[in-house]
Amino acid sequence: MKKLFSLLLAVLMLLAVLMLSACLVGCVQSGNTPGNNSETTPGGDPGTTPGEPAGGVAQELTVCTGPDPETIDPALNSSVDGAIMLSNAFSGLYQWHTNEDGMQTIIADCAQEVVKPTQLDDGTYQYVITLKEGLKWSDGTELKASDFTYSWNRAVDPNTLSDYQYIFDVIAGYSDTTPELAIEADDAARTITIVTSALCPYFDQLMAFPTYFPVRKDIVEANPDDWTFSADTYVSNGAFKMAEWTVGDKIVFVRNENYWNAANVKLDKLTFALSSDDDAIFANFENGTYQYTTTVPISQIPVLKNDPNRMNVDFFIGDYSGTYFLQFNVEQSFKPGIGNVSDDPAAWTDWTPAQNAEVRHALGLLIDRNYIVDSITQGGQLPAYGFVPAGMDDGTGTEFRAKAEKWWSVDPADKEANVAEALDILKKYYTFDEATGTFTDFPVFEYSVNPTSGNIAMCAAIQDMWDDYGITVSVDQRDWAVIQTALSNGDFTMSRLGWIADYIDPITFLEIYVAASGNNHPRLGKDGAVGSAAVYGNGSQTWNEAYEQLITTIKTSSDMQARADAMYQAEKALMDTYAVIPIYYYTNPYLAKTNVKDFLYSPLGFVYFRTAYIEG
Repeated sequence: MKKLFSLLLAVLMLLAVLMLSACLVGCVQSGNTPGNNSETTPGGDPGTTPGEPAGGVAQELTVCTGPDPETIDPALNSSVDGAIMLSNAFSGLYQWHTNEDGMQTIIADCAQEVVKPTQLDDGTYQYVITLKEGLKWSDGTELKASDFTYSWNRAVDPNTLSDYQYIFDVIAGYSDTTPELAIEADDAARTITIVTSALCPYFDQLMAFPTYFPVRKDIVEANPDDWTFSADTYVSNGAFKMAEWTVGDKIVFVRNENYWNAANVKLDKLTFALSSDDDAIFANFENGTYQYTTTVPISQIPVLKNDPNRMNVDFFIGDYSGTYFLQFNVEQSFKPGIGNVSDDPAAWTDWTPAQNAEVRHALGLLIDRNYIVDSITQGGQLPAYGFVPAGMDDGTGTEFRAKAEKWWSVDPADKEANVAEALDILKKYYTFDEATGTFTDFPVFEYSVNPTSGNIAMCAAIQDMWDDYGITVSVDQRDWAVIQTALSNGDFTMSRLGWIADYIDPITFLEIYVAASGNNHPRLGKDGAVGSAAVYGNGSQTWNEAYEQLITTIKTSSDMQARADAMYQAEKALMDTYAVIPIYYYTNPYLAKTNVKDFLYSPLGFVYFRTAYIEG
């Protein structure tokens, strides 16, 4: 490469484990390391009682999962770092748990038990879930069944602007415009009745997902814009309650004495240090200021992996079912000769979305994914060749990626063939200078990235891979919270992102691109824009109509083979737009002090500290 030197510099930069737009794998084996972080069963006792130190050690834990979250409102959060905080501050009907075999399962949380549905005469399915007795909010107020139904109706209300509105579409009556969820609360009986349109294979997992957590109506409606920022108004129902939020510094949680399982919460204080400075985070772990962090410098990963005193002792590479990818705003045109990529309607004259898709495909072919995972990330990540990550079952006993289409080869031997294919595509549209081996009229475009050192390293590498061929990318650095807002508003040309499974099913990756989804940042199928992917039709249907039909089939079919077939078709429809360019499939390097016991690490990206304690 012409810019090998800058690539080498990039490699020396630190790679944060990139906290993403939210949030497992077909194999649900826990990422826990025996003896270090396997969760105790509810009712278990690691040997201390609340407020009593273990061996004289204060039960105070400081962790770092990233900078200030954009929000810690259950209905509005769409990032893993925010979800980690929510999963420790709130409790849903069900929760994730690691059983004696080290496998992750769903057990009851606020519910008395995990229930099975009853099929009704009209073909729908009914769940009747009974709450535990005596549930309370963190301020001691009674928690009711209606708190759950209020919260779900709030999340689907279009005025709430929840990116996760669509995750309620398994419930009968769901609509992205006029939802009337088929849910009913009986506070006297402590029951919640839920009717689903079809048998949902991941329903139990949804009940443990943060968007399904309850919030207090009187609190939220009295402080709709800022209730999450103050300990006085951040009323929750989980293992911990907020004590302090100092922006840019820390969010402090303390043990919630009103949590239903407070007797087994051993930590008195759980502090989330807020930082995106990788060097400082690692230094604070090494000196003991932090006891857990998801940030590991790339310069340290080879050292840590090869040190038997560190690997699987305080350094771990956990399972992480997710995909790191680039995403393009499909309203932006790559028409040759326009100088800069533009959303001006004039830029679309004699230039089609299908041509744009070809260009994006070529850009993806020019990326050396093996170099990235071998020399930059270095954490056992796999180069990506489709959107749904490796290791996820299609519901019929077949590994999804084993059967799904590949959109480029990730065999190192095919690197030159990938480049040749990319150049053949681009030469159809752009002027190629044979003497320099570069294109002379490819429009400049922006690469939006939140400025952790890891993101910048990744950005620098990809920049160089494209610059070798005269493709110029300017870097648009924005804070993570600002990036999230910009993505929601369509204020970008190309951005890095990642997606971690919300539950163990490929649909969790495919459903985010329905037109109504707030996580559909590329604006696929959105109405009213000149470059809308609605024009990617199949003759009789627009792209959006065809895609929505496939998603509906996946959501409503009880025929697992038909459902799986629709998922393969949906991924093909998505990938054929090349609005998303997968780079690699995640792992999750993290650091945890050896005296931090009984926390639950999940391949969903969540970390639960509800039964954690500090060993003396």
